Amino acid sequence: MFTTRFQDWVRAGARRFVRGLGLDRVSPNVITVMGLVINAISGVLIATGALIAGGIVLLLASVFDVLDGAVARVTGKVYRYGAFLDSTTDRYAEGFTYMGLLWYYLFNGHHTVEPMLVIAALTGSLLVSYVRARAQSLGFVCDGGLLARPERAVFTVLGLLVPPLLLPILWILAVLTNITAVQRIWFVWRQSRQTAAVD
Repeated sequence: MFTTRFQDWVRAGARRFVRGLGLDRVSPNVITVMGLVINAISGVLIATGALIAGGIVLLLASVFDVLDGAVARVTGKVYRYGAFLDSTTDRYAEGFTYMGLLWYYLFNGHHTVEPMLVIAALTGSLLVSYVRARAQSLGFVCDGGLLARPERAVFTVLGLLVPPLLLPILWILAVLTNITAVQRIWFVWRQSRQTAAVD
């Protein structure tokens, strides 16, 4: 959903931020792990019903998610393990958010629609990332779709900061993440057909 130009602008700004604060002396992996810890704190806040505070902390965690890649590029420490660690912690980070939401709803008397939306949104989010990783491991290009991780983060933070919007946003996440996974499956299918035609 976000354009490539917008994402490039965010990454360029993050690199300037890294240089300005002297973060180029910090290991990108340390920033990755710090971001995961902050995500866990956000999940706990959400579970206890402090939705706005959880949203603010989640927004901070999202900043760390951008900074680790920026530090890696500025310092030239772009290693395969760093990319692997970043992708893995991203999945845990999303899991913390959804676990917090599930706990919040279950222990506030919402035992049907809301928990199912949380589970559907988590499943879709994980599948979006899995489809991309599996496709790339097989040599396919698998980017794009409606709700990649940056878009999911924006929607989630918005829902937490404005609690009346949380349920509608959960519906959006539950539906559009799974549509995005199907979109990416279709992207790969088209590429496989083209490859088969060339062969």
